[in-house]
Amino acid sequence: MPLLISPIDGQSMRTVRRHGIEIDVCPSSGGVWLDRGELEKLIEIIREDAMRELPGRERLNRQDDDFDNEERSPSRGKRRSRLLDLFDF
Repeated sequence: MPLLISPIDGQSMRTVRRHGIEIDVCPSSGGVWLDRGELEKLIEIIREDAMRELPGRERLNRQDDDFDNEERSPSRGKRRSRLLDLFDF
């Protein structure tokens, strides 16, 4: 028996883990649920990405540089949004 059942249609949900956030997804309806604290993590990711986009912003630490190198799109040299990555099921 599945651990989580969709409240929309009673189907078994699956759990997707991205960037430290567990997202429960109903494959049939497309419904998405976040557990306690997950919305705050999502807001922090959005806030961090917005800070990265500010022109002339100084790097806060070495991890920022590592993230930029890993997340750049090979075709355009632009970084893919972590928010888009979170909800790309």
